[in-house]
Amino acid sequence: MISQSNTTCLIKLKKSPGADVNSMAECLQEMGVNVERNKDGWFVTPPKQGLSAPNIGLDCGNSGTSARVLSALVATMGEKVKLDGDESLQARSSSLGKILRDLQVNVDSDSLPVIVNGKMKGGATVDVSKSSQPLSALILASPSLEEAIEIHVEGEAVSRGYLGMTFDIARSCGCPIEMSSQLILEPWNVNPPNEIDIPPELSLFPMAILLELLHEGLHLQTELATYDPLLLMAFDAIDRANGSEVDLRDASDLVTPAAVWMALGEGGSITGIPHARGKESDRIRRTVELLQTFGMNSEETEEGLVIPGGQTPNTPNEPVQTHMDHRLAMVAMILASKVGGDIINAEICEVSHPGFIQQLFALSQP
Repeated sequence: MISQSNTTCLIKLKKSPGADVNSMAECLQEMGVNVERNKDGWFVTPPKQGLSAPNIGLDCGNSGTSARVLSALVATMGEKVKLDGDESLQARSSSLGKILRDLQVNVDSDSLPVIVNGKMKGGATVDVSKSSQPLSALILASPSLEEAIEIHVEGEAVSRGYLGMTFDIARSCGCPIEMSSQLILEPWNVNPPNEIDIPPELSLFPMAILLELLHEGLHLQTELATYDPLLLMAFDAIDRANGSEVDLRDASDLVTPAAVWMALGEGGSITGIPHARGKESDRIRRTVELLQTFGMNSEETEEGLVIPGGQTPNTPNEPVQTHMDHRLAMVAMILASKVGGDIINAEICEVSHPGFIQQLFALSQP
């Protein structure tokens, strides 16, 4: 949003930003935004003449969120822009391509690399039952629209906390938008606050829980942010599962640590997450495989997983595949901190938790 305003804003970061955040910043810099990083945070200064099409393609790295938001943003420019990413991101597809085509934008692929050319106009239907990202992307790009577009929203939304955050961001910047089945998105002037505080990544909290469960006597001083009550409710449901069902419809990022959490406890089932198959990996199937590698059992279902309780991890007999999925990699590293293991592409943890591996090793030091 700041990049589409006429005002400099200080983004105050409590933790070092992950690789995904840096990918977005670097892409916006290619479009004319100045990002000055210092001890106080990031001073973001938008270009005086507005965002411009980059001279080179935009590299979104491993960040699916960057790819979606930037695709919508360049679909307001009327110029040909290529977006690309790493091998993992290239393997993911999104419904946003079809939505933009319905909005009369030329989009040559539903996955990266993709060339986007045109300006959004008319109307489209957005199904939020599989992902909230396409709708979030359209809202975040709406200030740069040339004319109003009409969005019909259908389906029961997933990841409602993230979608709600999008609406909150828009409202904080001067757009009084509310969720509705029929949205009229039109150009508007962005007026961001002078400073924005970014809290720690709440979805990483279960990683600390796993470490404490696996290592007796370990007590981590972890800050628990409270900005997403749906995630907080998910933490409580997992902790209290005791063999029952846990619906992670709004917290599908938690599936892998939640599965281990429940396996170490009384077990249960995870439901409401078929959309987790479209994450950095098919996170349902890969979670089952990860647990198997560490000698733990679980069963894939259409809606999620069934996990027996009372389990303990064993040392893997083979290298542990992470499939370039940062959440799988972090859980694999945590399990290996107890029983050992050779983790493939462990460095992908940096996507969301810079310094995670170093911090994990530091815990083993006397």
